Amino acid sequence: MSGDTGTTSVAPPPGETEPGRGVRIVVEYCEPCGFEATYLELASAVKEQYPGIEIESRLGGTGAFEIEINGQLVFSKLENGGFPYEKDVSTCKTGNNPSSACPSKASSHSTPLAH
Repeated sequence: MSGDTGTTSVAPPPGETEPGRGVRIVVEYCEPCGFEATYLELASAVKEQYPGIEIESRLGGTGAFEIEINGQLVFSKLENGGFPYEKDVSTCKTGNNPSSACPSKASSHSTPLAH
């Protein structure tokens, strides 16, 4: 993935571990396609549920909306043709259960998270 980056992270209160701590999500999206709003909605929903997650955005090619969690591609709009549900991202390796499996590629749905 390539392009400009933007990172969102919040430090946990002293002595507390936030859900999702140690998890890094990278979302590559097509800005000219208008997918920035979709990224922002996804980032907000995931951060609300897992405040310790680090979320980074990168500008991608035409039609791209690709999601990696800790370096593993878990969703590709280029391959699936649609956008993910929030659950496609939030149920994958959030740090609370390191043994939980992510699908190799989450499926797209008729009612996407955004867009």
